[in-house]
Amino acid sequence: LHTEPAPSAPTTWPPTGATPHDLTDLYDHLADQGYTYGPAFQGLTALWHHGTDLYAEINLPSHTNPTDHTLHPALLDAALHPLILNTTNEPTTTQRIPFAWNNITLHATHPTTLHVHLTPTTPDTVELALYDGNGGPVAHIGGLTTRPVSREQLGAAAGAANEPGVHLLDWSPLAPATDVPAPKSVALLGAADPLGLAPVLGDCARYEDLAALGATVDAGAEAPGLVLVSVAGEGEDTTDVLTATRTVLYGATGLVQEWLSDERFARSRLVVVTRGAVATRPGPEIRDLAAAPVWGLVRSARTENPERFALLDLDTVPDVASAAADAVLQVLMEELPEAAVRDGSAHVPRLVRPADAAGVLTPPDGAGSWRVDVTSKGTLGNLALVPHPEGERPLAAHEIRVAMRAGGLNFRDVMIGLGMYPGDDAMIGGEGAGIVLETGSEVTGLSVGDRVFGMFPSGGLGPVGVTDHRLTARIPRGLSFGQASVIPVVYLTAYYGLTDLAGLRAGERLLVHAAAGGVGMAATQIARHLGAEVFGTASTGKWDTLRALGFDDAHLANSRTLDFEQQFTTATEGQGFDVVLDSLAKEFVDATLRLQPHGGRFLEIGKTDIRDAEEVAAAHPGVVYQAFDLMDAGPERTQEMLKALVELFEAGVLTPPPLTAWDVSHAPAALRHLSQAQHVGKTLLSLPRELDPEGTVLITGATGTLGTLLAHHLVTHHDVRHLLLTSRRGDQAPGADTLRAELE
Repeated sequence: LHTEPAPSAPTTWPPTGATPHDLTDLYDHLADQGYTYGPAFQGLTALWHHGTDLYAEINLPSHTNPTDHTLHPALLDAALHPLILNTTNEPTTTQRIPFAWNNITLHATHPTTLHVHLTPTTPDTVELALYDGNGGPVAHIGGLTTRPVSREQLGAAAGAANEPGVHLLDWSPLAPATDVPAPKSVALLGAADPLGLAPVLGDCARYEDLAALGATVDAGAEAPGLVLVSVAGEGEDTTDVLTATRTVLYGATGLVQEWLSDERFARSRLVVVTRGAVATRPGPEIRDLAAAPVWGLVRSARTENPERFALLDLDTVPDVASAAADAVLQVLMEELPEAAVRDGSAHVPRLVRPADAAGVLTPPDGAGSWRVDVTSKGTLGNLALVPHPEGERPLAAHEIRVAMRAGGLNFRDVMIGLGMYPGDDAMIGGEGAGIVLETGSEVTGLSVGDRVFGMFPSGGLGPVGVTDHRLTARIPRGLSFGQASVIPVVYLTAYYGLTDLAGLRAGERLLVHAAAGGVGMAATQIARHLGAEVFGTASTGKWDTLRALGFDDAHLANSRTLDFEQQFTTATEGQGFDVVLDSLAKEFVDATLRLQPHGGRFLEIGKTDIRDAEEVAAAHPGVVYQAFDLMDAGPERTQEMLKALVELFEAGVLTPPPLTAWDVSHAPAALRHLSQAQHVGKTLLSLPRELDPEGTVLITGATGTLGTLLAHHLVTHHDVRHLLLTSRRGDQAPGADTLRAELE
């Protein structure tokens, strides 16, 4: 908004010589063209033209309160209706819709009547002067830019009216640009250049801070059009995320405040650059959690100062100059308000309907309970959220019903989805954590409201799971639902295999293949607790993770080559291993069997290359080969092991593995990520929870349009009865009293 002298109103209304328009059935005519307006927005009551200029009279319906807005949206919207009135009603006609508003000046507030003068300035732009019913100036819009839209596009939008109003944020790639020149008027702030921007910008001026830049402007230099500043935390390895976040956010807040308060930079734009601070696609993409809140801060500042700020997030590659220089320059030259560079291309955020979002799962219509499954096996592309009547049926005497909060994923789930897992009755999602909703008549030791984790053979990747209570236990103290949800399968598998089946003893040597995976990390901790010497394999990219867990080079080898056989033969002086926990296949199994030259116990947890135990014994004397499944332990032994694990976690002997969390709506991407062995530790899906009608919901910015809509939605669709509504102006905000009255 700008402050400028008010334009003079026409001396007569309507102007002398203006030709009136017939507005009979006006809004029926507009509806035929794809514009459907509700009663409050049918405000155009008279229209004249004089040459190419249009003159319109707009009235706000009597039941609409003008004080709810500085300039009521219904009045402003109706002021644009003359632009579409005289368009021919042909199927191929292209309409024009508002695209950009520029040079806006507000002179008065809360009018109920507008006299509007519309002056086309180019084929794409129009100037608007708005007056009240007495001729007093209300607002002036120096340039409204319009863009064409086809009837088909309008019809598609109208056809979507019956779809849910929820939209998703989707980051769309821009057409690539090459040989993009650097902006001519650009500066870089900061003594250091942690994100490597200087090589991209070329010979741009650099300043330690805004004070130094301001001093240069005072000395006669022109303020640069773009000022870039890097904002970075300490990366994903930061141990104290809260302290790092507070430090980064306070620094960014001070910078934003200084930028806005300094008139020397009034016509410049501050571009805040981060790396890995925003997620543009599903999965573990945020690497700088401490810098992520800066995006919310700058977005808020840009809402009030649209031309003063921009945001840019870089890929997590170490050298942006070589990876995506053209994409960065493209973002700067096109003056994009928000963008991210990924895989060498610029991406921009767009709102899309759920049906248009690739790979995003939505719950089935009308189903009270649902779960993740495949509609047909063979490809992970067939994953869907399917009805789950098992979650709603009456409980058997030994069962419990659980409101699931998170569910762990295992490679077994990938195999089930691909149709490679033995048997046809296995379901995706066999473990999770949540809160007990109901107990069967013979259940003891658990009550409604208890936090539990465990096995859910009938599927736990949904809002409700049902299972035998003996397959669960209370969550260890200090663990979150997410941490607990990934414990059952891997820690029970490792515990059952090493203690019950292998009888691992202190002083024995254990080889764990895929030691950076969930079972591998669990087995390492349990084996060391038992006093065994642990050797492990993993792909070289995960060695640093294993070194952090205490593996030295003598106890660590590559799982992707057969070199581990000779390496570990040397390391053990030819003695090999007493126990092997294997998940490999083919020649890797053969090489591992040769590492038990004096016999031993060979535990197979993989499902793709199960050998015959007698044939193994004949070829490798003394080796006891056993392929096993965790469910072989039975419910009673499973509960005993779960209780033992709880004690070990609470004593600090065991710790949860590293987690990679995905929302359940992105289950296909999560399972593909798991199938490619890109993860370390465990992968989980977070699950939606029902809002507690007796709980309190906090809404910030509650008196704005979105906040008001959300408040009504929570009350009418989720039976929420306790709302805490906050905004900067509180109960003095326009419409606050009306909102309170409507909700009460």
